[in-house]
Amino acid sequence: MSRAVQASSWAELRRPPYALSAVVVVLGILAPAFSLFITATVLPSAIAEIGGLSIYAWASTAYGVGSILGSAGSSVAIRKAGMRRAFLLAAVAFVVAAGVCGAAPSMPVLVAGRGLQGLGGGMLIAGAHTMVLEVFPEPLWPHVLATISTAWGVAALGGPALGGVLAGLGLWRMAFWAMAPIAVVAAALTWRLLRTAEVRDTRATGVPLGRLSLICASVLCIGSIANTGATAARIALFGTAVVSIVVVLRLDAAAPSRLFPSGMLSLRHRIGKGFWMVFLLGMCTTPGGIYVPLFVQVLHGASPAAAGYLYSTQSLSWTAATLLSTRVTAARVHRTIVLGPLLSAAGFVGLFLTIGPGPILAIAASLLLVGGGIGACWTHVATHVLSSGRADEGAVTASMIPTTQLFAVALGSALSGVIANAAGLAGGASRPVTALAGTWLYGSFVVVPLTAFVIASRLRPAR
Repeated sequence: MSRAVQASSWAELRRPPYALSAVVVVLGILAPAFSLFITATVLPSAIAEIGGLSIYAWASTAYGVGSILGSAGSSVAIRKAGMRRAFLLAAVAFVVAAGVCGAAPSMPVLVAGRGLQGLGGGMLIAGAHTMVLEVFPEPLWPHVLATISTAWGVAALGGPALGGVLAGLGLWRMAFWAMAPIAVVAAALTWRLLRTAEVRDTRATGVPLGRLSLICASVLCIGSIANTGATAARIALFGTAVVSIVVVLRLDAAAPSRLFPSGMLSLRHRIGKGFWMVFLLGMCTTPGGIYVPLFVQVLHGASPAAAGYLYSTQSLSWTAATLLSTRVTAARVHRTIVLGPLLSAAGFVGLFLTIGPGPILAIAASLLLVGGGIGACWTHVATHVLSSGRADEGAVTASMIPTTQLFAVALGSALSGVIANAAGLAGGASRPVTALAGTWLYGSFVVVPLTAFVIASRLRPAR
């Protein structure tokens, strides 16, 4: 670093040499984040024009698979080409994909474009996290990570609104093109920011296609679980996903150029506990986002817009809690990490009790607790992970934070679908069935933040 940081404060991010770097991090998150939320809003309009309802879900699945591959593979790109070229490659993939999606004449083409866009978006997100580690001093990590959460909150609030306006005007294709300039600006600023020669790993080997293919297979299996009716098929898909992950971890441990940091899944290591926290907190985000809009429309007569913004309270409370958590003193960080999962667990209990009978205000309060609990501890857990990695695995450690989160969202989405469908939702969304599905879903998910609480209680700071 060019100079020591005298005080860990927001003012540091507004002054050189960190101001421009903070802008790059935010833009690197905003492009894929806005794309995610806008696309969910305009896809029905796209289906109405180009057809392809039978593969509707694959637009999201392809993006999810691409995001995880891009995030996991970003560390390889950074080692081989350096941060500047890796960020530029990610931006090019994202922009080209936006053009493909915006000009798609059919749904299969749009799905392919979404896969490529996910690849570029995943690399942008992972690159932003790597910049936190490589560019900023450790005292500023919580503040920069808080800006990342804020960027997601802005996208969660503004994305559906912008997408709704464009869809209403019949300009759904413009929704895909609209985010391309953000990626271009982020890449240009990164190129300017990192003008000095970068140190690359000359020992870096070729692209680990085998391991990346296994990751892809595991994500596809998990994403297909909720859409498979037969119990035996679900078990087979889940088993295949687990085997793929085990094999890729074993191969990675013996590889000279790793995709995963050492001790990532070990509960005996600080970094392992941190990654399990990231995984469990990521899973906590899914059942509300997937089913709350449907449940409140069926059970409480909410309009689609009101249902969407009701769910956004979870994202907004996450953002608000993240910003507030940066004020926590070092002596109270561990308490905050422990408190976060308890708040989320209380939120799931609230949803379990209120999703059927209501009122909607109680449902909103429960979502606030879920999101607030995640936000309260998120930056501190991520900082814990970054500070626990080996010095020679910095890029790998940083890129695995969003990769783990994305994988957790994929698994959480699949499990949410399995639970809801098992409760009868697959047969139709009548009021009694929907109420039962909501009760089972949120009651079952209480165990996720409680498990995170157990791990958090053993997550001790470095001495």
